[in-house]
Amino acid sequence: MSRSITRSRHVRALAATAVAVSLIGACGAGERETPTSPTASAASAAGIDQAKEAMVGWAKAPEWPEVTKIAKPVDLKGKRFTYVALGDQIPVIHGVGVGVTEALTAAGAEVKICDGKFNPTAVADCLKAAGDEQVDGVISSFVDYQMAGPAFDALAAKGIKVVVGGVAPSGGRQADANLAFYDNTPRVIALHEAMSQAAIAEGGAETNVLWARLMDSTTTTEAGKKGVAKFKELCPSCGIAETEFTTANLDKLATSISAALVSHPDTNAIIVPVDSFVPPVLQGIQSAKFAGKVKVHSSSSDLAGLQRIKDGQQVTDLGTPVLFEGWKFANAMVQLLAGQEVEKGDEFVTRAFTKDNVGELTLDDKTYLSDDWFGGSAYKKSFLTAWGVE
Repeated sequence: MSRSITRSRHVRALAATAVAVSLIGACGAGERETPTSPTASAASAAGIDQAKEAMVGWAKAPEWPEVTKIAKPVDLKGKRFTYVALGDQIPVIHGVGVGVTEALTAAGAEVKICDGKFNPTAVADCLKAAGDEQVDGVISSFVDYQMAGPAFDALAAKGIKVVVGGVAPSGGRQADANLAFYDNTPRVIALHEAMSQAAIAEGGAETNVLWARLMDSTTTTEAGKKGVAKFKELCPSCGIAETEFTTANLDKLATSISAALVSHPDTNAIIVPVDSFVPPVLQGIQSAKFAGKVKVHSSSSDLAGLQRIKDGQQVTDLGTPVLFEGWKFANAMVQLLAGQEVEKGDEFVTRAFTKDNVGELTLDDKTYLSDDWFGGSAYKKSFLTAWGVE
């Protein structure tokens, strides 16, 4: 796309899933071309500068936020908890579970991880098993309440403390003494907006992006929407197309990406919300014969993602310190047990990985499940002190 053209591009195709009413695929929704106004060009120039400045800041190791003190500390020794992952095979979700386990174990508790396999029935089975085992608490990750409402309520009715983690309240359910939401939607939205900034910072005024939106939950759906909006805000003279998918229909993502690229041959950047979904996107790029023509931007900084940056297959990766996130989920449970309000996850903690800094890192499985890529583990003492453990 030339700088004198504004192009609004939308890619939509329906695919129903058991996880959510979702979309996957690509079909042209029409294009609109108008001469770029001086106002749009000026706004884009300012937005590009803003994006570049943000990326410079994020390239450094993050500063850990303060932890709110627990007014009446609770004794976690001997307590048993279950972590229910929406899909434990996704490295970032598994990593959060490792962080939860590490945090609660440090306080004297035991943690069991149950894999929901991106399936509502499997999620409900995990919740029921936790109830049958009479655990002290359950922390779910990225599971909408409305996906398994009766199972969540059955736990709360037994007096088991339940943290519905990583998602906003849904299904009309309100928090009470036994069930609360650890809503980190603000953080996830900030991450999606940051991915748009990464693409704009790298591509400048000539950026024509395909935004692949993940529709697994209300949180990811809203975050994708906000990510698209941020891109349009920062670079109104750039081009943007969208395609939507769910993890349950991941086998169709490569075809969706390929169709979108063929429909929009000026695309030169693709934003993929999580590293785990980049491989099928690369397949779609190859199928459409766009290899070397588009640059891939993603987030979560799993091992494969950073290796792709090192190898030149991916340009940016907005990192997620998964152990820190796990401690945040655990902190929500401690707050619920203590009778305090469960705070939202509104701190955006990330590190922007590019070819400029990834070479200094040790890239292996062990290091991924550590804090080495983010400058160390100083936050852990802050949590334990806030909980009254240290």
